[in-house]
Amino acid sequence: MAREPFAWPGNARVAFVVGIAFEAWDREKPTRGGALQSPLPANALWKRDWSTETFREFGPKVGIRRMLDICDKYGVKVSMPVNGLTCVYYPELIKYAHGRGHEMVAHGWDQGEFLYMLTREQERENILKTVEAITKTTGEKPTGWSSPGVRSTDNTPELILEAGLQYHCDFHDEEMPYPLHVNGQVLIEFPHQYTINDNRTMHGMSRHDFFEKFKDEFDYRYKIGRENPTMMNVITHGYISSRIPMIDTFEQIVAYAKSREEVWFARRGDVAAWARKYYSE
Repeated sequence: MAREPFAWPGNARVAFVVGIAFEAWDREKPTRGGALQSPLPANALWKRDWSTETFREFGPKVGIRRMLDICDKYGVKVSMPVNGLTCVYYPELIKYAHGRGHEMVAHGWDQGEFLYMLTREQERENILKTVEAITKTTGEKPTGWSSPGVRSTDNTPELILEAGLQYHCDFHDEEMPYPLHVNGQVLIEFPHQYTINDNRTMHGMSRHDFFEKFKDEFDYRYKIGRENPTMMNVITHGYISSRIPMIDTFEQIVAYAKSREEVWFARRGDVAAWARKYYSE
């Protein structure tokens, strides 16, 4: 049976969620993936790709604080997908972000370790280690999970419930949160919404085109939002959107959304909690 549309807090037209991914790769392993260039060939004599390694380090060295300063300027609290290793390598920066009211979303132990390569027991260990690292660093247990590469396994929903988490961010089949029923329990799905992701600017899209794409989507959601309240999830990364001039685009996005009334600026966990209440009524 069709349900009534969501009624966001304050009867907002749009629930607006900003994510800043703060990811870490295991320093004891060969470099995974590529950044400015393609990954090193398998037969390379050296396994550390310093081009990729140093590109990613821009986030903790410069980018995260720069982006959070803009969030402070506009009074916006964001969700930050973080790896367990992020807490090991950059605990003070995680504490800094958490202390400003930003939400840490569990994002796997190592950004280079994909769950689809793990057995069920290995995945359980990955999840529990990640949740423990975030809890130990911030003093607050995370409530949400986003898999590295946004790729779950058949086991992920059950295992994150087992770990005490309440929502999951990996699926693409909706644009609004919805319940997943797992072994008699309810897990809230917070859909990924890949459309506004700064990764696209690494693959030929200009920052101006990225902003226009954001604006087109925001404007349409805002237009329909009075009759059909909707949600928008903007996804950024600490080592991409923080660079000049992309940081200007990041600020433009936040400022544009802030210039509209009837917008609920929320974290993923806020939306998931609201959805859980909605579906339990």
